[in-house]
Amino acid sequence: MDVKKILPVLLILFFIALSGCITAGREWSFAINGDSSKSVNSSLYEKLANDAKTYDGVTGIPLEIFLAYYGVYPVTAISYNGTVYNWTDAASAASKDIPMLVEPNGSVYYAGKRAMPTDINVTLADKPGVSTLDVAPSILYALDAGGRDDLIHEKASRVVLFYLDAFGYERYQDARQRGLISNISSLGEPVKAVCVYPSITQNNAKAMATGLAPNLSRGDFRSYLPYNDTVFDILERKGLKAVWVDGNSPPVAVNDTVFALDENGDGSADDEVTAAAIDEYRAGADFMVVHYKDTDLEMHEYGPYSPEGLASVKTADVEVGEVLKSLDNGTVVVIYADHGCHNLTGGGGNHGTLLPDDMYIPLVIGEA
Repeated sequence: MDVKKILPVLLILFFIALSGCITAGREWSFAINGDSSKSVNSSLYEKLANDAKTYDGVTGIPLEIFLAYYGVYPVTAISYNGTVYNWTDAASAASKDIPMLVEPNGSVYYAGKRAMPTDINVTLADKPGVSTLDVAPSILYALDAGGRDDLIHEKASRVVLFYLDAFGYERYQDARQRGLISNISSLGEPVKAVCVYPSITQNNAKAMATGLAPNLSRGDFRSYLPYNDTVFDILERKGLKAVWVDGNSPPVAVNDTVFALDENGDGSADDEVTAAAIDEYRAGADFMVVHYKDTDLEMHEYGPYSPEGLASVKTADVEVGEVLKSLDNGTVVVIYADHGCHNLTGGGGNHGTLLPDDMYIPLVIGEA
């Protein structure tokens, strides 16, 4: 072996490896909207490492995670290094999360391109002052079990919450304009609220049931286990009966869950959920969540404003109306949605992003 020929090659490989180690271990940062207090940096990356995803063979943390961490949402556009990305277009083209990733070295990867920004500019829509996190304390206040009067300002003997999956604020307004939700809209004007991020079912069901924001550093957004006591735990300790009525896969684990399966084989459990809800109310439930899932399933398959998506909303309104007929006068009624949704370019629909259509939800407080 000719040492004189091999040595230069070894030295080059050594310096390449050394350079890679230095780059990987260096401190880096970039600001959000020029605000140094909202800095995405190597330390924060390490804190949020459980949120890392891999797309197109590239591993990093979705940029949206950092924006959510600092409360920078809802998002309509993002720009850096002279390029503007319309967030509706980005969401519509993505099959799941928007795959704009911050890599471990601080570069941003999206659509096959990498950049090393010093600042990320985020265009925002209005952020409502009411959120999913206000639901649990409001329920507790109404039933004289603590809480706060954020949404419900009077005490009540019983509360029923109708949980319409993926029935976001824009979808609500569209359905009302089309005359599809006469029962729901009869309960009063919706409050424009915002869900928690990621705008997915399990994450927001837990937040609604506990009043606690998700812990972004854990990365367990799709877990069914709540972080702490739920409204159900607190009410049961007070001697009240609290029941969650659902189909075969409730989005959160709570003590008293009633599973209503599709016994008539019509492809939907929502009608069985209605029958079970009426039975539970008549059996003395003080608080009840009634979860309708088809509004989400049809949205994913066909799109929120497809004939099938619209039909699912109309059917949910009919089911809500059936339960309303069985309620005693004075029962407080809440209409709640876990998240909104958006159309996909190739057909169907999705949610999960910081897009206004995904983040805005309606909250209606009425009375039977």
